[in-house]
Amino acid sequence: MKKHFLAFVFVLVPLVSISAQSEPKQINGGILNGKAISLPKPEYPEAAKAAGLEGVVYVKVTIDEAGNVVSAAADDEVRKVYKAGTINESLTEEQPVADILLRDAGERAAWNAKFAPTRLNGVGVRVSGTITYNFVAGKGDDDGSEDTVSTSGSGPVTGGVLNSKVTKLPKPVYSAAAKAVRAEGAVRVQVTVDEAGNVVAASAVSGHPLLRAAAVAAAREAKFSPTMLEGQPVRFTGVLVYNFVAPSVEN
Repeated sequence: MKKHFLAFVFVLVPLVSISAQSEPKQINGGILNGKAISLPKPEYPEAAKAAGLEGVVYVKVTIDEAGNVVSAAADDEVRKVYKAGTINESLTEEQPVADILLRDAGERAAWNAKFAPTRLNGVGVRVSGTITYNFVAGKGDDDGSEDTVSTSGSGPVTGGVLNSKVTKLPKPVYSAAAKAVRAEGAVRVQVTVDEAGNVVAASAVSGHPLLRAAAVAAAREAKFSPTMLEGQPVRFTGVLVYNFVAPSVEN
């Protein structure tokens, strides 16, 4: 009886480790205005000017390894603005969403921004972050102001009426001329506050003409706590209101 033998042949196939090419690394750069090497200002839409529209536009961007913007989308959600309060206290306010006309203008401008390449351990990386644009509507030809768009720093945020947020609010001097005509009433002063909480610009926007200069002088001496946005100090704008009451007439 014949015996049959089965021969088994083993073929060794080398195993090759195949790894998918990893996506470029990406880091979060926060507010990017101060890091741009070219940051064109957006055009202020004529329709927005006519309607007196203003506000801060936040554009979320992604920057590639060469420093080019490869994605840009204007934020359409309410943002939180964090302000320093007392010790161990943080104050939070909501930053309203800007009109669609301003968001579109900011988004178009962001696509043309340019940044220096970012490297991490010698390797080029992508950067995500936010570019801010502050649209300020002019108050009219009577005071010579014009519609402007700010791109410097992180851009001022709008804080509304600021009287309750000051850490120092000197009283204005009631001038002799104002007393003579018994001028009184509220004076509204538009102010810009820098990253350290100092007033760097002040102009009266309403109120009796004889009271405006005193209100502006007092507003320039006001002091605020720094305002933080995404962990970085930012400028902000708002209004200080001074209420002048004429002194009683002596008998």
